[in-house]
Amino acid sequence: MREFSRRVLHPNDLFALSFVHHAQICPTRACVAYTTSRIDHECDREHFDITIQDIETKKARTLSFSGKVTFLRWSPDGRVLAFVGADGDSSRLYVTNANLDDVCPLTPSGCHVQGAFSWAPDSSAISYSRIKSSKPGRLHRITTKVFRSEGLGFIDDFTSSIEIVDVRTGAIDALQTSTRIAMNPAYSPCGRRILYMASDAVAAYSVSSLRGVKLCTFDLTNESIQEVAGEGWSLLWAAWSPCGQRVVVAGAFESRLTIPTNGIWVMNRDGSDPQCRTTGTVGNVGLRVHHDMPTWDAQGNVFSVPDANYAYVTVTVRGCAEIWKVTLRGPIQCDRVVQGQRSCLIMDACERASIILFCASDLHKAWELHQCSMNGEHEQRLTFLNDRVLQTWPSLSVEHVEFVSADGLNLEGWHLARADRQGAQPTVMFIHGGPFIATGNAFRFDFQLLAANGYAVLFANFRGSAGYGEPFARAIMGDWGDRGFPDHMAAVDAAIGRGLSCADRLGVWGASHGGFATCWVVGHTRRFRAAVAESSSTNLSTMYYLSDAPQLFEYDLGGRPDEIPDVYRSRSPLTYAYRCSTPTLMLHGEEDLRCPIAEAEQFYRALYDAGCVTEFVRIPGMNHMGDSTGPLSSRLAQNEALLDWFERFL
Repeated sequence: MREFSRRVLHPNDLFALSFVHHAQICPTRACVAYTTSRIDHECDREHFDITIQDIETKKARTLSFSGKVTFLRWSPDGRVLAFVGADGDSSRLYVTNANLDDVCPLTPSGCHVQGAFSWAPDSSAISYSRIKSSKPGRLHRITTKVFRSEGLGFIDDFTSSIEIVDVRTGAIDALQTSTRIAMNPAYSPCGRRILYMASDAVAAYSVSSLRGVKLCTFDLTNESIQEVAGEGWSLLWAAWSPCGQRVVVAGAFESRLTIPTNGIWVMNRDGSDPQCRTTGTVGNVGLRVHHDMPTWDAQGNVFSVPDANYAYVTVTVRGCAEIWKVTLRGPIQCDRVVQGQRSCLIMDACERASIILFCASDLHKAWELHQCSMNGEHEQRLTFLNDRVLQTWPSLSVEHVEFVSADGLNLEGWHLARADRQGAQPTVMFIHGGPFIATGNAFRFDFQLLAANGYAVLFANFRGSAGYGEPFARAIMGDWGDRGFPDHMAAVDAAIGRGLSCADRLGVWGASHGGFATCWVVGHTRRFRAAVAESSSTNLSTMYYLSDAPQLFEYDLGGRPDEIPDVYRSRSPLTYAYRCSTPTLMLHGEEDLRCPIAEAEQFYRALYDAGCVTEFVRIPGMNHMGDSTGPLSSRLAQNEALLDWFERFL
């Protein structure tokens, strides 16, 4: 890439930031434990720290860990802190004392611990999910429809089982759960049962809220298995109620959406009497706001259940993520406890300490850790990781844009630009992924990078986006391109009409579904001077045959390509590539299995044949989420290519 001496923010400035990942309140003392990551510029490596901080005095002590910390939990007696530490090809369970001065591995070298784990109520043992998969270079004998999965690779011999390790002796027992996948174990309050998610489809590991995942309990006294929620359910997360007789679930039942809108449910531990406790509300349980921070692993923190009568829940609403208090008994009541023009993610809620612990981010601030009282009052920030860095970056201003699409649908978006610039600005329209997620009030470095260098960013929640109710989300199903296109154009027209954007200096860019939409846009209009299609899907027939999630397209479009070929062809951006004259960059990770790189290859060649100015940047080692969570080299390459293209053509 070329050097631009006049840049005021550079792609590698991303690495000056630090990030909060996981956090939990100590169950017996007034302190919290949390993990953060930072970049060591000298060795070009990401380092993780574990910090224990006193809630009152804010005094803290920190342990630096040489690998990646992906999860941590206090023991119920508050004496031991356990965490999953990944280094190279191994991820092991570790424990340390409350002084952080004695770290010991609990699981053997070469073990692969994945996801959430759970302490036994008496602090004697930990249940966890262990994955086993093939070694690189081995022969693969494929016998299943889906044989590769995003983030995992080949899955012909992939399994995930639940094991229990004795904290004192290190002895390990494996549970015989009888399914290929068993994950996210949780001890019951009495310690006799373990709640877990199970599936015979490995896709359950990498595609959230898919059908085909069931919720079960394993009885440790007689090794019996009971199904709690199965057919008809799509599940995001589950936990025991403190009473031990009921289960709290984030998910949906018999949803008509391709990716369901999740709610909060309670049911008896045998699955009887399921009740949706968020009925009648507009919102999507879980953090669904699109960002590019390396903190996606923390988004498993969907809710916390400190009392049998209510839960504190992360809910996406209109471009924000709030924390709601949802009643679990009696009349349905959902109270917004933590809100504002930002995205908030629940970490923990503790009745004893009378504290809610959460992370928060907005368009100006990366994720930081906060605490407040149980009713949302007396909020305090606990971490100040990035204040000094962000003070040196150009100030940006945000304009909220409300507008109407061609068919009269009310929509909203945001315009982010340099605060010291007046009048209409060169503008890049960003289209979010999904399409059933959202954009809005969350920090994105790539937004900061473009805006700081003089390219305002326009982003909006088109039909299909999360946080506006299920009918709104369902409105894009069956024809993502044609139904989304008028919304994207209406957003541009609104920004121009309000004097925010230059009509003759427009760019368009998106990732995943946003890459799909970008390719659709350049095949249907010549209004844009430059386009970047990142991690895109361009041919829905090949997406069905090559992606790790073919069922998404079969469900959304109403059949397979061999059954409805004309539908697949008419809904694919590749069909219209011959019309394109906009200089278009195809930007893709070589390890992407959700939207395989063949999607970018096809569209690039079609643009080349059409005589359109185009380039194709392939990033080694980058998977579908590699611009956020991938190796440092892929995160840097994505931002460098993005800025370079708009500097050249916009």
